[in-house]
Amino acid sequence: MDDQETKSPQEAVRPNPAWRRRYYTILAGQAVSQVGSSAVQFALVWFLAQETASPAAMGLAGLAAFLPGAILSPAAGIVADRHNRKRVCIAADLAAGIMATAFALAMGSWGVSVAAVIALLAARAAAASFQAPAMQAMVPQVVPAESLVEAGGMAQAISSASYILGPVVGGALFAALPLALILVTDLVGAVAAAVTLGIVPVPDHRAEGERPKLHPVRELRDGLSVFWEDRVLTQVIVSLLVFMVFFMPLSSFYPLMTSDFFGLGAFEGSLVEMSWALGMLVAGIAVAKANLKNEVRASFWATVALGATCLASGLLPRSFGGWVAFVVLCGAMGATATCYDVPIVAYMQKSIAPEKLGRAFSAFQIVSMISTPIGLAVASPVAEVLGVSAWFGISGVAIVLLGAVMLVLEGRARR
Repeated sequence: MDDQETKSPQEAVRPNPAWRRRYYTILAGQAVSQVGSSAVQFALVWFLAQETASPAAMGLAGLAAFLPGAILSPAAGIVADRHNRKRVCIAADLAAGIMATAFALAMGSWGVSVAAVIALLAARAAAASFQAPAMQAMVPQVVPAESLVEAGGMAQAISSASYILGPVVGGALFAALPLALILVTDLVGAVAAAVTLGIVPVPDHRAEGERPKLHPVRELRDGLSVFWEDRVLTQVIVSLLVFMVFFMPLSSFYPLMTSDFFGLGAFEGSLVEMSWALGMLVAGIAVAKANLKNEVRASFWATVALGATCLASGLLPRSFGGWVAFVVLCGAMGATATCYDVPIVAYMQKSIAPEKLGRAFSAFQIVSMISTPIGLAVASPVAEVLGVSAWFGISGVAIVLLGAVMLVLEGRARR
């Protein structure tokens, strides 16, 4: 192993002025991977939207995309803390690409079905559940503590740029190629991510000595205790649960807003996705350059703004002009979502002990995953009866109120 990898995270990161070169090398590979993944995801979702035109079916697809993470996230957090995080990320990336290729071969032989697409969404989610906490926990091993917000903002900006290209690529591929062939782009991106991460020396968070391996349940409980020991983190995790219950169903309903509510096609749907990603791109750069004094308070203010954009989307008329306004609002939604997420992640990365970060981010992921079926169980029947736009309005009101309450509680906690 490289000498850099045997140093402690503190020794390897703080005196090293070249962290940006290493970090951006990793991000470059992730960007290529995300373009491929975004293109594949877009193609899969539009296949389902065109084949079913049903909020219930889209809700089932959303459940398939998140439930495996809810089940596997506890194990993923333990894996990220027990093992070399760099290797965990590489293995998860390659697993996702190989599974997509295997499904492509199966679909080429037996044809494409709604059930197969939903199964593939679940398989991709399973691989992502191991990659996400390991990657987020690995960042402080490469980036100095004082630069975590900058790193998070730029990561979000680069990721957003990839997602801007993803729907464009996905829409073009969906129109020109069979779905099975589109899936192969996942493997190309996974290889790019694995190679760029593989050539970058990353200090091992276990370098100062292996911690004893406890029973998995006790080990998970030990990692989750960080949220109850820090009053601010308690507010963060509780607010995340409520927020996700109302917000996550919207990701399943986006295609239906374009195809069903506004009566438009895949091209217009790709523009909606691009607007969201462009908002994230601009906000990511802005957050990276901002000198935030209180990351958590900034995140709660963003919650209020995000709820307002959801509410406005739910009030739009069923017309082409309404769709244009929806595109603009989606950009604002993407921007405020970034301003919500990046500061919270940076606060966690700098305030939680390195040996517990994997399980902490796993808990973050678990809350997101658990809230998804709850939200879909409520939102899908409402959308079936009242229409998908109604849920945008309902969720907007709830998220605005949540942000306002959290701002009051955070102020009291600081006092």
